[in-house]
Parts: sequence; C-alpha cells; structure tokens
Amino acid sequence: MVKINLGCGNKRIKGFIGVDKVKTEAVDIIHNLDKFPYPFKDNSVDEVIMDNVLEHLQDVLKVMEELHRICKQKAIIKIYVPYAKSDGAFTDPTHKHFFTDRTFKYFSDDSRLNFYSKARFNIKKVKFNEYDYKNNKDIRYFLRKFIPFRKLLRHFLFNMYDEIYFELECLKAK
Repeated sequence: MVKINLGCGNKRIKGFIGVDKVKTEAVDIIHNLDKFPYPFKDNSVDEVIMDNVLEHLQDVLKVMEELHRICKQKAIIKIYVPYAKSDGAFTDPTHKHFFTDRTFKYFSDDSRLNFYSKARFNIKKVKFNEYDYKNNKDIRYFLRKFIPFRKLLRHFLFNMYDEIYFELECLKAK
C-alpha cells in the first residue's frame, strides 16, 4: 500500500512517505506541492494525509485534481484545515484559502456546483476540532466548551471551533 503525507514538514508518520518542499528528517521526497504533476503515477496511492497544508497552496482545484489523478479508486484522503470562522484561519499571513464544512461538496456528485472540476470524492466524514488550550492563558478558549448549541451557533459566531477534518474517498469514473 502506498500512503503519502503531503506537506509533512517535520512530522514523520510511520508507514507514510513524507513529501515536502523543504528537506527535513521526515521528508522522503522533496517536491513543491504548488508544482504539477506530483511525483506519483496515476492510480498508485491508497491513502493521503494533508495536515494543515491545503490552505497554504495556490490552487485548491488543481491540488484536488492532482490527488484524484494519483489516488486509486476508494483511496482515502484525510485533510485538516483551519475552520474559516476561527481566528487561526486569518492569523497566519501565509494562508491563501479558507474552508467551511461545505467546501468539498464542490467535488461531490450530488452538488449542483460540481462543474468546476471533474475530480470526484465521496465525503465520508466532516469533524470540527478545537485545539488543546491547556497551556493557553486565554480563558475564552476554555469557556467555549460550555456554550450550549455550539454546532448551531458556529453558523453565526466565530471561534466556536478551530479546525475542520475531512475524510474523502476518491471516486473514479466507471
């Protein structure tokens, strides 16, 4: 099985090939993820992890199309990105894109807006995460855990969550 950690930085994950544009101990393949094609054959990858990487890249559509090209049918793609309605999404000046729980519907067969790309993915999971603020002295992050109806309020208020995790399944044309 071929598993890749795209934009791995210093994070080595056992069983995964580390890919990044800067050489670290975790990097097995040096490659700029804004440059296409990626150094993998068509339909060769079984699993992809992108942990807080996609928001830094120039063209989300091209990246998703490249993932679709290199992934096998039913390959799993795990993507972590800052939630668009969090301070963290806007704090980092290197962030180029913002993501909500509906962003990847544009790559789904059941979306009326899926005409931007031919790449198709089944959205298996969407999960809102919050960072561990045990060492953070800002009481706001601790107190938000006690706000009732957070899942609903996230549509109206900022900073209910910090990150979104997406689990996608690659779908190939039949």
